[in-house]
Amino acid sequence: MAPETANVAAGQEVLVVDQDKKVARGLQTMLGRLGLVVTVTVDPARARDLLINKFFTVALFDVDTPSPAEGLELLKFAREKSPLTTVIVMTTRKSFDVGVAGFRGGAADVVVKEPDAVPYLKDRVVAAATELMALSDRNTLLEEVLELHEEFLRRMRDLSRQRLAMEDRLLGREETQTGGPGDVCTILLVNDDQAAGTQLAAVFPKDKGWAVTLAQSGGESLDLAHQLHPQIVLVKDPLPDLPARTVVNSVKTNAPDAVAILYQPAATRGAAGEVKMIEGSRVMVLIAAYRTPDQLVAPLTEIREGIRQKLKERRYLQVFRQSNLDFLQRYNTMRQKIQAAVTRNKQ
Repeated sequence: MAPETANVAAGQEVLVVDQDKKVARGLQTMLGRLGLVVTVTVDPARARDLLINKFFTVALFDVDTPSPAEGLELLKFAREKSPLTTVIVMTTRKSFDVGVAGFRGGAADVVVKEPDAVPYLKDRVVAAATELMALSDRNTLLEEVLELHEEFLRRMRDLSRQRLAMEDRLLGREETQTGGPGDVCTILLVNDDQAAGTQLAAVFPKDKGWAVTLAQSGGESLDLAHQLHPQIVLVKDPLPDLPARTVVNSVKTNAPDAVAILYQPAATRGAAGEVKMIEGSRVMVLIAAYRTPDQLVAPLTEIREGIRQKLKERRYLQVFRQSNLDFLQRYNTMRQKIQAAVTRNKQ
């Protein structure tokens, strides 16, 4: 064994389970001289605990420690709990049955404990240690390549987004927050009080890019949502015909991108109401003490700007995909191959 070959595996952990103290000490000395870190035990329970809490590159099990049955059970345990560990079974018996049982149990090799086999056993341990290191290095390299590809794709998307944003500004397509003819935000108000629709339309006028449509029942809101595809759905809680949350869920089926808001109007001469935004199972309080529709201007304007930015990013992404379809197909194919290779190496 050339020194440089042995040094490649230096520092790797090796577990030896053997009730023959002379053999165990010999293995510990021989493998220690190669730079390997050797742990010795005669107790299968201790070996199990070590395999669970520490990674060993190689494990050497005497199949008869402390009995043939327990030795094979330990082999099975090691293969289940530490599948990347190379397990080599040792035996004093030159029996075909021992070899078959060892290989069937998942051993990488079965070695007879005799002097002539020592050089082979040493080479086998070092080879197993260096193979795992090389496999780990390959996985690291593949993961770095994958990360680099992801970074390259992100930079391509950013450059494409910057180019399209500049084109929008040069061609006058850059929308303003106050809205314009091509930037209308539709609000579907679900409220059984017709006056509420008039009040909301006064606060969110058409000349500022708002379009308020009133549905006076939960049932009517479902039909209007299908026709209008509103950006914002403002639902009074409670409604006379359907639970407000049921209306929200049904409207979102027809307009999945709509922002859903539940609100409780203030009592005529009583406590203030509340305004909440619904995002899946999450509930966010927008206005804790709601009294008049003009309190909705600031949060709904912010929501509208978020919707506008989201639509802009969606358009940029769509243009990027259309412009780079062939590249993206090749990229995804390579990404899947790399991920599959990493997964296979870890099995």
